[in-house]
Amino acid sequence: MLGEYNVTYRPRTSVKGKILADFLIEMSGEVSQPVSAAETQEEPWTLFTYGSSCVDESGAGLILTSPQGAEFTYALRFQFTASDNEAEYEALVAGLQIAARMEVKNIQVLVEVLENKSIKEKEVATVIEEDGPTWMTQLVDYLKEGTLLGDEKEARKLRLKAPQYELLEGVLYRRLFLTPWLRCVGPLQAEYVMREIHKGTCSMHAGPRSVLAKSIRLGYYWLTMHKDARDMIQKCSDCQVHRPVTRHPQQHLTLITAPWPFYKWGIDIAGPFPEGPGKVKNLIVVMDYFTKWIEPKAVATITGGQVKKFVWDNIVCRFGIPGEIISDNGKQFSDNPFKDWCDKLNITQRFASVKHPQSNGLVERANRSLGEGIKSCLGEGNKNWGEELSHVLWAHRTMIKLSHGDTPFSQTYGTKAVIPAEIGMLTYRTATVDMVNNDEEMRLNLDLLEERRERAAICEAKAKSKMMKYYNARVRGVAFRPGEFVYRSNDASHAVAGEKLGPK
Repeated sequence: MLGEYNVTYRPRTSVKGKILADFLIEMSGEVSQPVSAAETQEEPWTLFTYGSSCVDESGAGLILTSPQGAEFTYALRFQFTASDNEAEYEALVAGLQIAARMEVKNIQVLVEVLENKSIKEKEVATVIEEDGPTWMTQLVDYLKEGTLLGDEKEARKLRLKAPQYELLEGVLYRRLFLTPWLRCVGPLQAEYVMREIHKGTCSMHAGPRSVLAKSIRLGYYWLTMHKDARDMIQKCSDCQVHRPVTRHPQQHLTLITAPWPFYKWGIDIAGPFPEGPGKVKNLIVVMDYFTKWIEPKAVATITGGQVKKFVWDNIVCRFGIPGEIISDNGKQFSDNPFKDWCDKLNITQRFASVKHPQSNGLVERANRSLGEGIKSCLGEGNKNWGEELSHVLWAHRTMIKLSHGDTPFSQTYGTKAVIPAEIGMLTYRTATVDMVNNDEEMRLNLDLLEERRERAAICEAKAKSKMMKYYNARVRGVAFRPGEFVYRSNDASHAVAGEKLGPK
């Protein structure tokens, strides 16, 4: 609005300390008439002022109290930057101007004074005092007196490092390019700073990088900032109890490979399922590590004798005696009669780590695939899941596996299987089949099966190498040294249920 009249507004600049003297000189000219003794003995008004400033703005608060107890409260916001002292002067000047306009003749001014100190002198002394020399001692001596060490290499190193520091009033500061200078602190001071930032009054048990970044933003520096923050947090019991459960692997991946088909098998128990005909409710599942061929059997109970009979009927009598069988630590696998039977046939048993089914991950994945397939094929109220098992199994055997780029059926029998869709709607292969020369072509496929398996082995080796590279890139190793305290997450750690605020 003032621009129309060629009038510009310029905010008031900061007020110097002589404002009180200038104000008294201005007021002395206005009050030139003598005042009666009765007026001078009038009860005084009370003016309480408070001024404060921050990075963005400054302001003041006023409370003017009459002799009868009536209070007049004012809050002021200044449109210019000012220090705390300048804000106090502005608050006092504004209060006196308000009192003059109200024709107050006798006034008493009060300024806020902190009588009780928030931190005792002893506490401050324990924070800033250091016992003996620190990493700053040599730098301070060199910047203050030019003292160098006797070792020529160390002296040269100190001379090169010294320009990065500045000594002001006995306090050492670190020079930085983009931030203000950082105050250098010793070990005791650094421990106090980290403790206050990590678990002090205004803290949240942040990680080492957050503690480090906040220390720098507050203006502190010492040589081993990141290491000290990491060591302190590793010793914090609350952080160990409530830290997020890491999902990164802690050890490198160990590949399980098979030298030839039907040499290495993985076996596991799937279930329990809803009880079907014959009271069957469990599945014994085996899978060949080379061809990915799956053999399951529905059983009512799981015993060592049943596992022995299943391996004999479905593996030994069809594909020969295996070299290795990988299983978990169940009694049906680790105890007799299955154990003695494996020893007699010279079959090596490999057991997965306790509570770590990923050690036998291939057959575990097969169990999940069979369960998902059966569940998808079952209709509502249909509990005869055993009838759907053969259909799901056929689908798996004729499905191309990404690991070796071929189907388990083709790797086992040397030819591609004909599925029902090719009979309902003829393809080129089924429409042009030569029944006269078909047997000869089948024998030729068997002769070429060895070459196909070699290509599959090479393809699987490449796939596993790629998978191992991705897995190992996510490994976060954890190493413990003798004497270190370790928080062990077990049933005793969760004895008291804390719901959302309990341990992980």
